[in-house]
Order: sequence, then structure tokens, then C-alpha cells
Amino acid sequence: MQEHIRQQAEDFITQETQFHPGFLPVSLEDFLQCADQGWKLVWRDNQDAAQSITPAAMRHSAKTLSADKRQATLTWKGHPDAGDNFTITVDWEFTDDGRFAGKLRYDGWPGQQHIEEIHFPVVSHDFDIAGRFLHTGWDMGRLSPKDHVWSKTPIRYEQCSMQFNAVINPHGQSWYFDTRDPDWNIKFAELSISADRMKFTYAPVYLCPLPKTAAAAGGVPYVCSVKPYRGSWYEAAQIYKPWATQQPWAVNRPRKNPLRDIAMWVWNRGRVEDVVPTVERLQKDCGQAKVALDWYWWHSNPYDTDYPNFWPPRDGVEAFQAAVKRLTDQGIYTQVYVNSVCWDMDTYNWHEGVAGVVKKRDGAPLAVAFNRYNHHRLAWMCGEAEAYQDKISELIGRLADSGLTGQYLDMIGNSTFSPCYNSAHRHDLGGGNYHIRGYRKLLERLRAENPGYTLTTESVSEPYMDLCDGGIICSSSSYEHTGCEAEIVPLFTAVYHGRFAAFGTYAFPDGIPPWDPKWPDQDRWQNEKPWHKLYPEQFFVEMARPVVWGAQPMVCHIRPAVQNDPEFAAIYQFIIDTAQFYNDHRDFLFDGQMLSPDGFACAKKEVQFLVRMIFTKEAEARVITSLLPCVLHGCWQAPDGRKALFLANYTAEPQEWRFHGKKGVIQARAYRKIDLER
Repeated sequence: MQEHIRQQAEDFITQETQFHPGFLPVSLEDFLQCADQGWKLVWRDNQDAAQSITPAAMRHSAKTLSADKRQATLTWKGHPDAGDNFTITVDWEFTDDGRFAGKLRYDGWPGQQHIEEIHFPVVSHDFDIAGRFLHTGWDMGRLSPKDHVWSKTPIRYEQCSMQFNAVINPHGQSWYFDTRDPDWNIKFAELSISADRMKFTYAPVYLCPLPKTAAAAGGVPYVCSVKPYRGSWYEAAQIYKPWATQQPWAVNRPRKNPLRDIAMWVWNRGRVEDVVPTVERLQKDCGQAKVALDWYWWHSNPYDTDYPNFWPPRDGVEAFQAAVKRLTDQGIYTQVYVNSVCWDMDTYNWHEGVAGVVKKRDGAPLAVAFNRYNHHRLAWMCGEAEAYQDKISELIGRLADSGLTGQYLDMIGNSTFSPCYNSAHRHDLGGGNYHIRGYRKLLERLRAENPGYTLTTESVSEPYMDLCDGGIICSSSSYEHTGCEAEIVPLFTAVYHGRFAAFGTYAFPDGIPPWDPKWPDQDRWQNEKPWHKLYPEQFFVEMARPVVWGAQPMVCHIRPAVQNDPEFAAIYQFIIDTAQFYNDHRDFLFDGQMLSPDGFACAKKEVQFLVRMIFTKEAEARVITSLLPCVLHGCWQAPDGRKALFLANYTAEPQEWRFHGKKGVIQARAYRKIDLER
């Protein structure tokens, strides 16, 4: 066995198995001594109460090991409720890259009720009290807060972005888990910590499809991996990367991305007169660095209301199309907002969409009133909602014909992973990949109907990255802005980079979000303050962070005062500097591959962030404090092999830094590229 595998191997135990200090499964045979109880099947009885089957209740078990001891089959047979013929079979393999790769199947299920969930593998191990959970199921990826109060009951995490997680023990062995599912079935991950906080239990959860008749046989249709390793989030990403980058969503991504040349996004909202002039001015001031406009509130309806009835434009068709031409004639990439998942349940034509709605297990529509001023409920549309897709197709055709460069399609990337229990739909209820198949069909249709029209969506998400050109990552790059106290890390760009554009922030230069005049005026803030002075680092952190992550920067709600008032001169200059720096180094920051960021040192400081979004009412705003390095950094390698360290000082003072024998000082509110040896 390779030496590095021996060094990475750690004790592996499963649910209901005791941990033996010092035991190291350096072979599959060792691993199996403590891995024969790692699964759980969930079904519901006639009273709809959840019941489970675990190895402890099975009557017989057996194990066979291959001659080279790298493969094994474990079987369990007979159960008090399921009968003598009920059988569970688990196949394990110890792979060349040091993973324990397993699959589970069952047969002989006699029940009238379905097996609804398969938890496999269920893994328990010793837990460092300072340990952290790495979750990749949401946007770029996040680490649980350092002072996290761990739950004794399982917390369920939806998988939306990528298919791996990790439990990171900073003083010992970390544990990597993945589900290698090329079809992207609906799945979750569960994590809990023992009462004494000395052990974690982790389980991927496959949500089974529920046909009209309960199946006698089934199983998890993909490989699940476990690997002990040393390191943190970056090392976990490198375990996943070789498999992930060979999947169709990565291989089939066009080699040339039309968004590559964008150096600064502008997220402006409202009427032509409020949106266009500041973007034109910024493009002029940025010189060769290309500016793009992500235009919200161009539509006649109030934001988060009356979807999908966006047309006509707020200023009328002629004025809108003239503004689009004015922008594109100057080389400014222009896209507009469209929600592509929801239909407003409280709008006039809900009756046209109701048949396609996603229903929860209790039969209620999956809907959220995002708009906190009029409380209209936006309902999720299932992947097979043809009437809804026809509406979106018609709308996008009108927008493409208006001369836009591309289209933003909200929510597809991060909100098409919830199970649907609508019995009127053709798909099996519960689990499956009907949403993915349906929304991929929509994206393929839009591309075919509008050749050369770029498509972007919300978040970064594997199953759509070959059909979309980019994804917005505002909730990651500006996570404190939203009140998130976890630590966001650039996992997605550590795995996928060079073909898919990640972009976006919530960076408001004056700290004031836009206000839709179609909302009730009484809910508008009455006491605006000089937020850029009260929280002086917030904007600079949010602007700089995407750059070192290898993502494209964005400025939000840029108003004339920001460009003209000397009070905002430093802020406006930083916007220009950011665009020009990113533009000059796209060979690394768009085309390159992320290298390990470990080994960097600089001073830290507590930074205050105002937690305020567009629907935050004045009395509900709050402040959070994050301890951040004074210099943000990332390490990148260009396609030709050159390596460089990228630095961003968001503070108002020069800052010292050190990295693997190199050291220096970076000036206040500045960027630097430090060449490294190949």
C-alpha cells in the first residue's frame, strides 16, 4: 500500500460501534472491523410515523474479502419487521487514492410502505471540540463558526452546489465524505455531535423515489466515499477535484466563456435614468477594464411580486430597448433579472401555474413570501412544469430581441433541489432528479431559441454549469452583510476554475440598499446615516474578497454621488482599481488554478458589518463583528505554469505580510501580485 495512504488512514467507526484509541485502518480488512454497522433505512408505518432499520436489528451477517483484500462484500439478512428474506448488501473498495468507496443495495422488502431514505455510510469518529464542519451544499462553501454550539440531534444539510463535505479536526485527522452521483439525485447530509462532544456522526442521505407501488429492491445508485486526511478545506477540495472535473458538467463546458473579459459588474436597479448613466461613467473611468450591468427592477411589477409577469419594462418598450442599445454600443455587457423558478400565488394568473407547483410532503405548496412589504407568496415550479417553462421561454425571447447581451435566471442554480410530492405530476414522488432534468431542458431550450445569448444563474452549481456561463455568489462574498456568522471559503473556485464565471457581492458604496418605489413608502428607512464612515472597512472587504478568490468583482447600487462627491473619492477609486487589477491578471484570476493558501501570515483586526438587506426593516438592522486578516490573499497558477500570490489590503493603513520566506508591505486599500517560483 502506498505510504501516503498509510499516513492518512485513521480509525473509522460507525453508528453503534465503539471507538478504540490507536486503531488505524490501514487496509480494507482493518477498516471492515469497525465498518459493518454503517447504514440506516427509513420507512413510515401506517400511522405515518418514521421507522428505521439498522444493522443491529438484522438477524444474520456475513463478510467476504477479495484475494488482494482491496474489495469486500458485506451482507445482512432477516429482520423482525421485514421478514427472513430481507437482505442488505454493501460493497466496499479501497481505492488507489485512499478512499473507502461503497455502494448499498437492498432486496426482499415486503412492506406496502416505501423505503424513503437510505443513510449510507453512517460514520462516527472522535471529534475535536474545536472541530468544524465543511459544507459544500450551499454556494461557494462554508465552515461552521468556530464557536458553534453543536447539536446532539442530526442537522440536515441540503446538497445544492457540490457533493462533498468534511469534518475538520484541527489537532488531528480530518474526515472527507462525498457522493459521486453524475445524475444529481436529491440528497442531504446529516451531522450530529455526541452529548459529551467527543464524537461526531455523519451520514449522506439518499432520498428515494416513491413510485405508486413500493419496490421490493432498491439502493443508492451512486458510490459514496470516505477518506481520512490531514488538512482543511483546500485539501478536501483537492480530493474531490479529479473526479468532479471529469464529469459532463465540467467536460462539456464551452472552452471559451463569453464572460471572461468582464472586470467589474454593476448591480443597479430601477428606471433607465437611475441605472444607465452611472454605468456609462464607470466604463469610461475604468478604461480598458470591461464593465457589465446586471439590471434589476427593469420590469413593470414590484420586485418579488407578480412573477413570472415581468413584461413590459418599467419605462416602456421603446425606452428600454433604446437604453440597452446605448449600453451595448459602448461595449457594456448587459443582462436583466428574471426569476426562473417561482410563480406568484397572489397574482392575477396563478390559476395558469398552479398545476406545476412543487408540493411538500403535507400537500402544501412550497412557497415563500420574500417580499416583506406586500407578503406575496412565491411558489416553486417543478422541473416538469411545462406551462411555466413556456412563459419563461416567451419572456426570454422578448428580452433577447431587445438587444441584451445575456440573461440572469434567478434561483435555478440553488433552488431546484427540494423534493416534490405533487401526485398530479408524472415523476415519482420524493427523491429523484426530475428538477435537474426539467430545468436543464429549459436551459437547453433557451440556448437553442436564442443562439449566442449568455445565461447566468444564482449561485455556483455543478448540474447547470455546462449550460450556464456564470453564477452570482453575493451571499458568499458578502456573507457578513447577510448576518451569516459561518466562515465562507472559496471551495467552488478551488475545484472548478477557468471556464465558469463566479461573480457578485452586496457591496453598497454608501451602505444604502436600493428601494423600489413600488413598495409601500411607510416601510422605507427614515434615518439614513453615513454608513460608509460608521463601518469603514465593510465595502472594501466585500469588494476585494472575490478578487483573491478568483471571482469577478461587483459594485451594487452605484449612485451619482459616489462618482461626484469628494466624500466618496477613495471608495470610487477603489472600485476602479479593483476593475483594472482584475483585468490585468485574468490569466491567473479567471484562467488559472487555485494553489494552497496555507502559510500566509499578517495582522488581524475586528471588522464591523452592518447586517442590512433590501427587505431589512429599520428596527431589525444589527451589527456583527468578524475577526479578519488585514490582508486578504489567494495563490494562483496561470495555464503556462507561472505562480503568483495575490494580496488585497482593505484597511486604511499599510500592512505587513509573510508567505513562505517572502515578506513585504502592501499599501492601504491596494492590491498586489507577488510572483512565485514555478
